[in-house]
Amino acid sequence: MMVLDSRTKVKNAPNVHCVTTRKYRTGGDSLRGVIESPVFGHSDTHTLLQLADLIVSSLLFPIACHAYLSDVTWNVHCDDAYQPLREQFGRRLKKLQFRYQDPVGKWRGGIVVSDRRTQQPSSLMFGPLKAPATASGLVPGQPRTTERRNVLPGAGTGESLPLTP
Repeated sequence: MMVLDSRTKVKNAPNVHCVTTRKYRTGGDSLRGVIESPVFGHSDTHTLLQLADLIVSSLLFPIACHAYLSDVTWNVHCDDAYQPLREQFGRRLKKLQFRYQDPVGKWRGGIVVSDRRTQQPSSLMFGPLKAPATASGLVPGQPRTTERRNVLPGAGTGESLPLTP
């Protein structure tokens, strides 16, 4: 099913008519890949679209910013304040997904992330990745540092320059 939101009501009617007439014309279906005509929803009139908008803007977007862009320090959307959202709601969001296996056994559906920058998996949305069981290089009892440094990207192999004094 295709649900298109955020278009004006005046533009939707001609688009629905166009798709419907191409789909069901007597000369044959020119849109065989589309099972049925798209539904044009308006969040001001559909409660479920309002809930979807709320979940995306208040949870998925901030969680994605923290999970996939936490190393980007120059972007206003990348903020460590979003970390508690993933910790508190990540497992519940994972359970809300509709996932299924296709005929060859590959999992499909759900929340899908295409991370072309760092190639991180979609599962990062729901919590931090489990670290592999290898030696950490820390001396037992040594505290771990979680401090994030603001450095210029691509500063080379030498010393990085701090962005803040």
